[in-house]
Amino acid sequence: MRFLSPRVRWRWVVVVCGVAVLCAIPGIVAALPVPGSPITAAALRARILASGRLPYEGYVESTANFGLPSLPDLSDVSKLLDGTTEQYAWYRSPAHWRADTLGTAAENDVYQVCHHTYLWYQAGNLLTRVAGSQPVRLPRAADLLPPALAVRLLRLAAPADHLSRLPSLRIAGVDAAGLRLVPVSPITTVGAIEVWADPATGLPVAVKIYPRGASQPVLASSFLQFSYHRPALTTVIPHPAPGVDQATARLSSLNGILDGGGHPWPPELGGLRLTATPAALDGVAFYGSGFARLALLPLPERTGPQLVRAATSAGAGAVTLPGGTGVLVQTPLLTVLLASSQRFGGLTFLFAGPVTAAALEHAAGDLLTLIARAP
Repeated sequence: MRFLSPRVRWRWVVVVCGVAVLCAIPGIVAALPVPGSPITAAALRARILASGRLPYEGYVESTANFGLPSLPDLSDVSKLLDGTTEQYAWYRSPAHWRADTLGTAAENDVYQVCHHTYLWYQAGNLLTRVAGSQPVRLPRAADLLPPALAVRLLRLAAPADHLSRLPSLRIAGVDAAGLRLVPVSPITTVGAIEVWADPATGLPVAVKIYPRGASQPVLASSFLQFSYHRPALTTVIPHPAPGVDQATARLSSLNGILDGGGHPWPPELGGLRLTATPAALDGVAFYGSGFARLALLPLPERTGPQLVRAATSAGAGAVTLPGGTGVLVQTPLLTVLLASSQRFGGLTFLFAGPVTAAALEHAAGDLLTLIARAP
């Protein structure tokens, strides 16, 4: 048996204690009180909206519970809005960034390179270049990154919406100041939006969205690791390996689900005023303001009935509308209504937005009534 001298034993005690302290440092830091910030709610909102050019990188976890039904060809969206999404982001500037979604079997990446977006689907060994801007597209995991999500939500807010401060929290090493936004419109399904951001820079590190009357968020997105490190340009540009399939898509093909006929939309539907529409989306209309806003899309002759059948088989409820019928899909936050006219071969329109079912039915009823009265 070997005996250690008291001096040697003390050396080992010191080493073990030192290692224990090092291991405990993250927990100790996290447990320390978070200093409050004197910044006002309005100033914090302004700083968040101005943070879009700040570089960063980090690991984000997002959890969503929208309760969407499973629809054909939309399984990726269903998983995104009902489940947990993990991704790592490298953000160099608004023109150069990358977000990698980490899955159990494969990885899906999004690259923004100037005016082009690259989509990498590892499972299909396919890199797709999307040329030009995309005013309308399906949601992607990168949309849930706290910096992008917070800015998008705060820009939607109406001037009358209520802003207040929340207690500061330490998130991914950042002593973040809290901001709470409560929409005032009675027809929106959005109850509150909470954002935590670095008060010095305004960069958001966590976002929560609550439906009206709910105590739990329907969407929570937060950094688990974060730094202000500016990634190298080569990191945010795709470098496809030999043998990777490559394709190019343009707005005209991505926008094919829209009718695009330049319809003369009514100036008001359901008490909501028609708002400006991007020039590239002549076939889409937007009504309302703030979070009391809905989108109206005319669907092609074949697409409309297909979506109605798919929504009905997924459990959507049937509604009776003046001059037509509809099927309604309701979630805690998003409401979708497919309205079909009884005239002109059965036109179908898609109404969607973070508004109540009554608001969508009112708007759809007004539109179908106008169509029914048309000569």
